[in-house]
This record gives sequence, structure tokens and C-alpha cells, in this order.
Amino acid sequence: MKAAVSWNVKGSSYRQSATDEQNFTVSGTITLPDGVDNDNNLNLATSIDVNVKAYSPKMASAENNTITGIDYNGVYTTQSKISFTAVGAGMDNTSPRKGDTRYEPKSWTVLNNTLGWDAAPYTASFGLAKSGDYTLKVNFEQQKYDGNSWQPTNTTDTRQVSFSITKANVTAPGANLTPAISKTGAVKTGDSTQILPFICILIIAAGAIGGVVFYKKKNKNK
Repeated sequence: MKAAVSWNVKGSSYRQSATDEQNFTVSGTITLPDGVDNDNNLNLATSIDVNVKAYSPKMASAENNTITGIDYNGVYTTQSKISFTAVGAGMDNTSPRKGDTRYEPKSWTVLNNTLGWDAAPYTASFGLAKSGDYTLKVNFEQQKYDGNSWQPTNTTDTRQVSFSITKANVTAPGANLTPAISKTGAVKTGDSTQILPFICILIIAAGAIGGVVFYKKKNKNK
């Protein structure tokens, strides 16, 4: 006859959060089926040896880092507000285990001006006031879960999208459809080129944005 067993898993050496291979013993107590007597007072204790294979970490591939919302080789005008989102591989891992990896978007660059993100959402918008060919670059940082938190590694990945800007048509006399320069989107750069006549960055990214900080410091010095 089959008999039920009450297994004492909590009393074993099993570590639920561990990712390495484990070998341990689980003790249990047999419960006799109805109609079965233990007239000889046999020991009802039992045990079983258990092997748990090592956890295979989820390794995010840099090839899955993408930039959405902006068309590859797309054509926009000086009137356009271009919005995009950086999607890092493995960022949807909400229950990580030790050894898992992911790629977090950290910064983006247009026209030699770099802005960063502190946290999600990894989204931003910008406008360009001069026609030409441009490239949007997004830098991703590989991170590894150490069992408690995500820690950066020495690996990074860059994805880029090329696009073009054409001059917007003026629809009425005196009307200028080129996006106005936004001081709150001004970006500090080491380039000596006068950048404001050519680009206006309209930031909707989360966290502290370098352009906003630069504008505040500029006003403070006045």
C-alpha cells in the first residue's frame, strides 16, 4: 500500500536563493494508511537525498538593445519634434537571480551633445533647427545581478540611428515653423561651435538632465 510522507524541507540545508548546485537530505515521517497498524512499532522516519542543479543565469544579449520611436534613415523637418525610447536587453527581468545580466540605457548623443538618464523611463525628445544628416547614439551599460542588486560590469554597448533633417516650409508670410530655442534644453559642450542656432533639445527624460542643470547655473552667475 502507498503511504503519505510529511517532508521536513525547512529543516534541510536547502538554500532557496542559492544559484550553485546543491546536494542535501530531506527527512520525513510516514503516515500509515487507514487500516494499517504498526504492531511491531517500526520506525516511521524516512529520508531522501536531493540534488538541485545549478541555476543557469539569464544572459542578456547586446544585439537586443534597440531604439524605438525614431525611423532608421527617416526624414524629418526643422519643425519636427523627434521622440524616442531606448530599450535595453534584459530590463524586463523583474525577478532577477544571481548571475543574471541586463543592459541599462545610460546616455544619448545628438550633434556631439550628450545627455543621460538616472532611471526609467528611458525616453527623450529633441528638435534640430538646421537641415542635414545626423546620427542619434544611445549608450547601454551591462549590469550583473549579485544576489542583492544590479552592479555595472566593464562592458558597454552603443546603438545608433541615422536620420535627416530638411528645412520646414513656411506656410504663411512671416511664419517660422522652426522650433524655438529652449533655454531649459540648452546643453553645455566643449565644442567652440555656436550650437544654439542649430539645435534645441526639448527634454522629457526622467531624472536630472545636464541641459537643465546648465541653464540653472547660467542664471545663478548672472
